[in-house]
Amino acid sequence: MINFKNISSIILSLLFLNILYSQDTLKLTYYNILNFPSQQQDRVDTLRKIIDFIQPDIFVVNELTSFNGAMLIKNNALNVNGLDRYSNALFYDGPDTDNLLYYDKDKFGLYSQNQISTTLRDISEYVLFHKSENLNSFSDTTFIYFYSLHLKAGNSSESEERRNQDAVIFKQYLLENEIRKNIFVGGDFNFYDDSELACQEIQFGQNIDLIDPIDKMGNWHSNIAYNDCHTQSTRLSSGGYAGGANGGMDDRFDFIFISEDLISGQNGVKYLNDSYLAEGQDGSYFNQELNLFSNNAVSQDVASALFHMSDHLPVSLLFTVDNTLTSAEMRVENKIFYNSHLKSLVVDDISEIQYLNISDINGKSVFKKSHFIKDFKTIDLSMLKFGFYILNCKTKYSTIAIKIIIN
Repeated sequence: MINFKNISSIILSLLFLNILYSQDTLKLTYYNILNFPSQQQDRVDTLRKIIDFIQPDIFVVNELTSFNGAMLIKNNALNVNGLDRYSNALFYDGPDTDNLLYYDKDKFGLYSQNQISTTLRDISEYVLFHKSENLNSFSDTTFIYFYSLHLKAGNSSESEERRNQDAVIFKQYLLENEIRKNIFVGGDFNFYDDSELACQEIQFGQNIDLIDPIDKMGNWHSNIAYNDCHTQSTRLSSGGYAGGANGGMDDRFDFIFISEDLISGQNGVKYLNDSYLAEGQDGSYFNQELNLFSNNAVSQDVASALFHMSDHLPVSLLFTVDNTLTSAEMRVENKIFYNSHLKSLVVDDISEIQYLNISDINGKSVFKKSHFIKDFKTIDLSMLKFGFYILNCKTKYSTIAIKIIIN
């Protein structure tokens, strides 16, 4: 005789395990695109080849020079061949060249962004939330912080000081805003060695440690010991395609630093070990141009595209987002949920909830509540329009963000 009770228990257990250990593996790429599009706009076709090879879920660029260039990248390099996968943050035309983040809109949403003013170029902050498979239900979400930096170029003492000033501004921003977890900091740092004050500040300043995922700190400039992580220059001689620096591959200017928690994954986001790389760098181009001979990391067609697109190589890594609920989040999820018929939040035990704030997709607060009546059971949300919202909930145990869709 079939024991349906046991079968049901097994099915429920499997479903629970699927939810508990659900993970997405995602690719992040930072790329200095060499004054695009002011220098040879037709390079967008070259970038398309690179994007097609890398297939990033999040793509962050430096040295963007116009809104037109931002849209060229989105429409002619990312969303091609009938695909409509990528969206982008707002483009800010700041001093000097600019940054921009593109993201897979099926996997991420843009929660907020901010420009951090410095002595030379703005530092860009982008906060994304991860869209889990259960986006249309009431569950937790994960916020991830991405920063794009392009520090002052040059090996003079003045250039080093400018880099350090901007590094201090950035780390003070993290400190003042209490940002310590799920952080990716990438871009073109123009460091020649790790003893430089700016490099030390980025790693250790303000007691907020950021880590080089491949642990290859040192004197990178013209040092063959670091030939497998050099990112500039793809060109050997001057007058290269769209200009740029020359001299062959002998500097590690481009980095992605990560917060310490990304090593353990304790806050839901985890760096995938040994996934960090400079795209197209196989370690055999020390003081040489990238397309001089056969490349062991990419096809010759991609190597040629990297050579022509920029004097820098893109840097990439993989990370996972764990959709597992923590014990505190599971406790809250059992205490509060959205009832679509009542158009209300239903609260089981208000004594555990200390503060609620609901924000729309643009980060604008649409509802706040911090004082609750005893035996309070529902919160009327009928005034809210259909759409996606983030509920920040402070409890006795933690402060978490959970997502809700009103439809």
